[in-house]
Amino acid sequence: MMREHTLSCSPVELVPLLDTREFFERFFQQRQPVVIEGVTRGWAPSEFWAWPALCERYRDATVVAARLRHGTLYEKQQRGVVFERIRLGQFARAASHGEAAAHYVMAPVWNFPPDLQRHFEVPRYCARAKYLRSKLWIARAGTVTPLHWDIPHNFHVHLSGRKRWLLFPPQATRCLYPRGIWSGMPNFAQVDPEQPDWNRFPRFRFAHGYQAVLEPGQTLFIPSGWWHYTRTLEDAVSLNFWWGGYGVALAAFASTCFKRLRGIRQNEWA
Repeated sequence: MMREHTLSCSPVELVPLLDTREFFERFFQQRQPVVIEGVTRGWAPSEFWAWPALCERYRDATVVAARLRHGTLYEKQQRGVVFERIRLGQFARAASHGEAAAHYVMAPVWNFPPDLQRHFEVPRYCARAKYLRSKLWIARAGTVTPLHWDIPHNFHVHLSGRKRWLLFPPQATRCLYPRGIWSGMPNFAQVDPEQPDWNRFPRFRFAHGYQAVLEPGQTLFIPSGWWHYTRTLEDAVSLNFWWGGYGVALAAFASTCFKRLRGIRQNEWA
């Protein structure tokens, strides 16, 4: 019988607000994740982003949400993640009644009234990016996003609650057992990094990861191609920015076309 192993992780470096040149030299060019303090200076105060207040303020907004099962993303074999349109007020009422979370709000910012955009700014590091897309994330405590990677770079700005992150570099891909390009979730891994099955996935013991618990006001930079897994520790709100240059824009467009041809992740950007 194979002996038990423990996940090897280092903390993601935490730094104060960086000027643009220092960020690009120290972290972007090195393709290294980092947690940055202070990106939200000048944004709406923390009370604005509090989970109940935000849901009440925009209760009539119809938003994109991923369906959940047992706290993690629900998937269909051929379609992958299942996205639905729900009223934010409906989402909040279910929470107030103590019901188990049935959705994880992953809403493009245009799902909300234009008023929302007055309360935040695009981070200085990606403000001039050729490719830029943003979503607002609202999750109940215990919500999990399985291990996956994205084409664009990502700034994930945490606004309320706390969220745990596990990250792995692209070089660890073979140790994470990717699902495969023809699966319903081609950019996801088979491994659950919090409860790995060492017998099924023995190479995972060679994967060295990074971890961070994001607090309100902290921003995580996730370089393109880095694998990441999240567990929401408290009811939480985040705002992210996927970004990159012309190459990222072209790759993201190709990815979108591939998904549409395959019929997977339908209505993700509805």
